[in-house]
Amino acid sequence: MPDRTTSDEQFAKDLAGMLAAPHTVPLGLKPGIPWFDFDLAFELGLGYANRDEIAATEAVAATALASPGARLQAAGHLLTAVVHMSRGRFRRAWSAAGKAAKTVKVPDPDVAAEVAYVRGLVLEGKGNHRDASRQYALVADSGRPRTFARAALAMGGMLARETQDWDQDAFDTLSTAVATGFEEVVGPARLMQALMADRVGDHDVAASLYREAAHTTVPHTAAQASFHLGDLLRSRGDTQEARTHLAVAARSSDPEFSAKGALALGILLMEAGESADALEVFTFASNSRYEPGAARAHCHLGLLAIDAGDFANGERHLRIAQRHKDPQIKAAVAEGLAHLRNARR
Repeated sequence: MPDRTTSDEQFAKDLAGMLAAPHTVPLGLKPGIPWFDFDLAFELGLGYANRDEIAATEAVAATALASPGARLQAAGHLLTAVVHMSRGRFRRAWSAAGKAAKTVKVPDPDVAAEVAYVRGLVLEGKGNHRDASRQYALVADSGRPRTFARAALAMGGMLARETQDWDQDAFDTLSTAVATGFEEVVGPARLMQALMADRVGDHDVAASLYREAAHTTVPHTAAQASFHLGDLLRSRGDTQEARTHLAVAARSSDPEFSAKGALALGILLMEAGESADALEVFTFASNSRYEPGAARAHCHLGLLAIDAGDFANGERHLRIAQRHKDPQIKAAVAEGLAHLRNARR
């Protein structure tokens, strides 16, 4: 377990190991464990939330709230706020952050910095970017390197999302996050920069940044970067390397980009005449928890079945896809059913 007397590098390594085990580590956390302090509790719970392991974040929060010591309890309230944000409950998240601030009876710069960071996230989630920026600015003055890195990432991302054009301030702010060297922010910051470059057509820069982001230990970021890199390479005609990166995305634990990666890979296989492999990949995507991806996979499976002369199975897949409300998917189903009618004649 992390030893707070070791170097920051060792602590980061130990933390990464704990973050890789969201279904076992929280079970071993008990109130009163000497190494379970404010910094570890918050970093661990937030790291789980960034990996969509909300149940693990809740477990860390519960242990922190049940622990002796105002600082640990403050961490518990902050993580509770993070959980509320993940469910769109911004008013409750704001209230929980306020409880964290009130838990410590004497001024505590560490707690104050994390409260400002979480409040910035809440305000940004509610669309109040001006006040969110003020909270992130408070973090910048805190002297806490990890918190500063996270605030720079949040601020840069917020600026990037405010415009569909190039925003140099956003890019520079994300570069500041990268310069901190903290793994939890470097990969996501590089991904945001890559998306910005890709959006304005600077594909060489985008590809380079996607490659960096794809090597992060943050699963969602790695999956998204691999998908976008594969999609970019496909559009440039490099289908072989595109397959490699799309396959990495497809094998990831991220529901959305696993499905998107599998779909894009399946289309490449289908275009290359490798119908059997395409069928296998589309079948995998059809079982995704990401419903739009599963529906699109059923569309492709339906078309493959129709082309193979299996009209009943083709219609079954198309009818499954038809249940999804997305207009584009419904249009694709309509085209598929028209193809089916023509094939039956």
